[in-house]
Amino acid sequence: ETPPPPHHPTPARARGARPGAPMERLGGAVLEPKKILFENKAYIQTKLGNKISKRSILYGTSKIRVLGKTILEPGVIIRGDLATVDLGKNCIVCEDSVIRPPDQRYQGKLIFVPLKIGNHCVIEKGSVIQAAKISDYVHIGENCVIGKRCMISSCVKILDDTVLAPNTVCPPFTVFGGSPGKCVGRLPPSYQLYCIEKTALYY
Repeated sequence: ETPPPPHHPTPARARGARPGAPMERLGGAVLEPKKILFENKAYIQTKLGNKISKRSILYGTSKIRVLGKTILEPGVIIRGDLATVDLGKNCIVCEDSVIRPPDQRYQGKLIFVPLKIGNHCVIEKGSVIQAAKISDYVHIGENCVIGKRCMISSCVKILDDTVLAPNTVCPPFTVFGGSPGKCVGRLPPSYQLYCIEKTALYY
């Protein structure tokens, strides 16, 4: 009789699945995303619990403020040399995303405006962010372009490949998609809890 295969427990360092990871389906039911291993050697962990990839590029680090338990994946670029960039707690910035403060004309001169991102926000891979403000509980999909000086309220979902025109305002509990991006749906009142759970699982 053939003995059963040995059981291999999930490694202690395995972190939650990325928010965009494909779901497994079994008989129509959606299962939990697969775990993704967190490689300690590839990241720097700060005193506040931030996990910053050694392959991310941070310009002007003195003007980049990250509150805690935020993950910056490989290839992420943050342009703190242009203006102050604030990232809240429990945020996830996925691979090859760019966070760049927006510019505007003021008294005939071109100046850069500080960029603020709230708590429990997810920016999926390949997205470019030039918003003035992104509030709490916002999920931005893959390969999105968030135009200059956009204002994204709390509890907003931006679908993959969306292009938001400059100065777009996204009201709370809305879904934006398309190019140019426009409101295509509404979110339930429980979306805040969904974002908290998602970022906690990922970390």
